[in-house]
Amino acid sequence: MNGPCHRLPRRAGVWAAALALLAAGGALLALPSARLATMETTLGLTRPLPRQERGDALAQRLSFLTLGGLRALTAELLTADATDAWLVQDWPRAQTRWRQITTLAPQRPNYWIRAARDMTRNAVAHAMGRRDLEPPAKAALAEAYLESGERFLLDGAANNPQNPLIYLELGNMYENTARRPQFAKAAEAYSRALELGAPPMYRRWVFYNLARIRGREREALDLGLRLFEDPAARTPSLRCLLFVLQNKLDIPRGQRLGVQQLFGDERRARRQLSSFLHNDLRFPTTGVAAFLEEGQTGGI
Repeated sequence: MNGPCHRLPRRAGVWAAALALLAAGGALLALPSARLATMETTLGLTRPLPRQERGDALAQRLSFLTLGGLRALTAELLTADATDAWLVQDWPRAQTRWRQITTLAPQRPNYWIRAARDMTRNAVAHAMGRRDLEPPAKAALAEAYLESGERFLLDGAANNPQNPLIYLELGNMYENTARRPQFAKAAEAYSRALELGAPPMYRRWVFYNLARIRGREREALDLGLRLFEDPAARTPSLRCLLFVLQNKLDIPRGQRLGVQQLFGDERRARRQLSSFLHNDLRFPTTGVAAFLEEGQTGGI
């Protein structure tokens, strides 16, 4: 499906669009320079144009458009080639394209997010699945792509400091237990997104990450108890984590939320805690096994 004959239509479309624009020549590049300069200033597109690497024919041809002030258009045309790189799993090319794209249009959060996902998800998965590399080489390549994806998001946040979407993406990346989770950074990113107007539901994501950080159990419990006051927030994970955190902190029985309060009844508690005991999200499970084994019926 990804052979040369299948790539021709997509690439042909990219070239056709680019060459058609270049063919417009004078009409296209003769747009009033003052208006273009105003657009650049208004949109904040003041970063230096991306450096063109030797042999990068597409970028060199499209550079004429950037000289005409059409940086956003050039960036959009380059995304087609970034998509083609994804289709054929040419991650070095994808990385180069996204660097050029985000340099041309730094205030488009979606570009930064797509670039990061290409690196931290697709490129990493491909690297780990390569049969021609030994495990240490796979790990090193995957780590390089993870760092590249993180850098895209951090640079994206620097260029769009008031946009919550990039911080939500950072939180998602940092909490990914299949990679290299950094729960403290995840909690911080989600908190920042909330400050910038992200939906209140993400307070639970702050809680989920705090609950996985040793030494911050008290902070997590306090937040979890506030969340529990809203019936809509009472997910199974929230209930189970409150059960666990009260055990970890050895909260006195009279000050705890009991099984009936948390789960409604013991049968539901057993069902939810049994599933939670074997979670693969690195949530703590203090006291869960003992409860299930001993058949406790009182408060926790």
